[in-house]
This record gives sequence, C-alpha cells and structure tokens, in this order.
Amino acid sequence: MDVPDLPDLPDLLELDLADLRTIQHPVLTEVLEELRERAGRPSEMLWGFNNAF
Repeated sequence: MDVPDLPDLPDLLELDLADLRTIQHPVLTEVLEELRERAGRPSEMLWGFNNAF
C-alpha cells in the first residue's frame, strides 16, 4: 500500500484546545472527528448506572 508522506505534528501537549482546532493534519482530523462523534452518543450505560443508586 502506497502511503503519502504526512506532515509532522507539533507537540500536542503544548497546545490548548483552540490551537488544536487550527491544526490541519489528516490523522489528527480523523481522530478528532471520531472523538466528537463518540462524545455525542447517548451514554445509556452510564444513565443506567447512575439510576441504580
């Protein structure tokens, strides 16, 4: 499989969230999109856990 060269990522630990949103990198973009999608899912398991108490 032929993979194009990817640009280097900056040190992500030194960035705040506002700066992180401005980084244009294909891998980082894909990871952030997945995290946003997962964060938007209903958390039924947690809801049931909280209601158990």
